[in-house]
Amino acid sequence: MLYSRTYFSKEELENALNGIVDPVELNRILSAYDMADMAYSDKKSFNGSPYFFHTTRVCKILVSELGLTEPEILIAALLHDIFEASNEISPEIINYNFGAYVTYLLTILKDDFAAIKKYPMPVNDNINTLKIPSDDYLIIWLGEHLDNFRSLEVSPMFNPINYILNIISTLFPVAEKSENPAVKKLLHELKQERNKILG
Repeated sequence: MLYSRTYFSKEELENALNGIVDPVELNRILSAYDMADMAYSDKKSFNGSPYFFHTTRVCKILVSELGLTEPEILIAALLHDIFEASNEISPEIINYNFGAYVTYLLTILKDDFAAIKKYPMPVNDNINTLKIPSDDYLIIWLGEHLDNFRSLEVSPMFNPINYILNIISTLFPVAEKSENPAVKKLLHELKQERNKILG
């Protein structure tokens, strides 16, 4: 089966986190899974596979390859394109269900890395203390593109070379400045996939 036709099932996600993540937090993650399934149900990826599959695989990369279990980053990975995919799900709904930090991550993921500076997130509602989550943002961003690299299929409608070159020129330099082990691992995997395609 083609990689792009695979997905991370709800049961696999639950089994991977059961006993590691607090049950209440696990339920929040599984609720995000269900929301993603609903919101992306009629969306397709560039390769024609269900877009929901892509979001679950990004979550799987974070859980299975990086060993990440932080609820907020996994929720944001599952919902990373939610505001573009659904007109019915607003930042207010995300904030109510998953909190301010997830809402913030999803908001800046609509834009680019500069949005972190543009929309600083106050910590403990103290506007004078800012949390700039460049690592969390980068991890989701890199995970998304790693899944895309692994899913690339050449077709008359899509040539992946320009996409790869664009990511190399824009994303790699930002990621290379990070000392975060997860970012380093993702960058390494992206370079491996790039080499498979470009030689």
